[in-house]
Amino acid sequence: MKPKALIALVAGCLLFVAITTSAQANKVQETYLGTLEYQDQTITKKTAELLHRQILLQRATQLVTWAMPMMNFEQLYPAMLSNQKMSEDDVFFSLCDGYDGVYPYMTANVTTPYTIAMSDLSKTGPVVLDLPAGEIYGVVNNAWMQPIKEINGKPGKLLLVGPGQQVSKDFKGEIVQSDTFLVLYFYRALGTGKEAAELRTAVQVYKLSDAANPPKTNFVKYEPKPGDKIELNTQPRDMRFWEQVNDYVQREPMADRDRFFYAWLKDLGIEKGKPFKPTADQKEILQQGLDVGMAMSQAISFNKTRNMFPTALYGKNSGFEDAMAGMNPKIDLENYSMFNERASYGFEATTTSAGMVSRTPGEGSAYLGSYYDSDGNALMGGNNYKLHIEPNPPAANFWSVTVYDIENRLIIRNETKRSDRSSRTEGLIKNTDGSVDLYFGPKAPAGKEVNWIQTNNGQSFFVYLRLYGPEQAYFDQSFPMNKIEKIK
Repeated sequence: MKPKALIALVAGCLLFVAITTSAQANKVQETYLGTLEYQDQTITKKTAELLHRQILLQRATQLVTWAMPMMNFEQLYPAMLSNQKMSEDDVFFSLCDGYDGVYPYMTANVTTPYTIAMSDLSKTGPVVLDLPAGEIYGVVNNAWMQPIKEINGKPGKLLLVGPGQQVSKDFKGEIVQSDTFLVLYFYRALGTGKEAAELRTAVQVYKLSDAANPPKTNFVKYEPKPGDKIELNTQPRDMRFWEQVNDYVQREPMADRDRFFYAWLKDLGIEKGKPFKPTADQKEILQQGLDVGMAMSQAISFNKTRNMFPTALYGKNSGFEDAMAGMNPKIDLENYSMFNERASYGFEATTTSAGMVSRTPGEGSAYLGSYYDSDGNALMGGNNYKLHIEPNPPAANFWSVTVYDIENRLIIRNETKRSDRSSRTEGLIKNTDGSVDLYFGPKAPAGKEVNWIQTNNGQSFFVYLRLYGPEQAYFDQSFPMNKIEKIK
């Protein structure tokens, strides 16, 4: 081979090696995060920066779903204090009923009045709850909406005790130990007439420190007046969300199941014993994580799938879902703690109890939600819809249908000042076979006004069917539910 040819060949080989090496040195990988760049097997500095930010964004997003039930109560407590013009040191019951009385609280029921209270035991000390005999049902929840004591009509004294609080063993009653300082305790008198009315205020509550001379229980009727500032139960969508998460972290002991979540919070500026002063970059990440986390929570809550919630969808294709998402209110099971179920329910509703998931026919209550119409489109307030309820809904006591707005998960506000219809509705129109047609829309169909709930243009909504004393046809799903149909 001639020298010139040899030189050319060598040069060509070197060029090929250089090109090949360069190609190997700068590799890319397409992922759901976008393009990741590598130098040989090492990610580039630019890609590392991208991934570090994505780690924080993803953690902030998942922290939103983690915190959902706790944030439900973190927002409810100051809302109740503000609306009732009370302080953290006060022990009182709020009487909430009717269209205006239950409005601030997520997916509240208009049909049955509430006697409800919350206490921060770190402020009040242990609290005595003296229950009367009678048909009252409710629960004591910790700050994560987990039941720590069922209220089931049995009389007796309960002593609500917070973490680390010492009480005398001589207390004549039942000591209810809470693992959080914030507790909610409420009940409803499910009967009717004078007896139910008297039971609403038959309970006594006072601080243990006042046990020697208990003061008269303070029952505060919630009756907002025009122009009153109304604080809502709904989780905030701005930096107040993270400020309240920080409030919880500073006040409450850490549950052992949450150790890794607290590590994530630390990376985002929330750490027990330290002030929450997020940097500008942390604020941006926290807000972006909140935006996506709230959307994910709505997806989990209003678009339940059989993969995520095997028992939550009612029937084969009814359009209705178990609002409790198949949740065991205990949350902490033998092999894992429920996460999806807790996030789903915490996004849309407040309080849990064993009675809400009772599998005994004729006892407790059941909640079915519907969030889309028969075509799979959102229920939009500017449209008109019909829900056909078959004869004899499986409810030993009564059934009700309530409409809520999607944005805040509160009873819908409208000109008629009503958000529900039920088997107790006076004059409810039934078909000849005993079935009932309910209507949702901005205007009532002629002659059907009593069966109609007004909705608002530009405001999407969802519907709850409640069954009080659900019967076997609900549990075996033999009672047919129908999709909500748009009237065209």
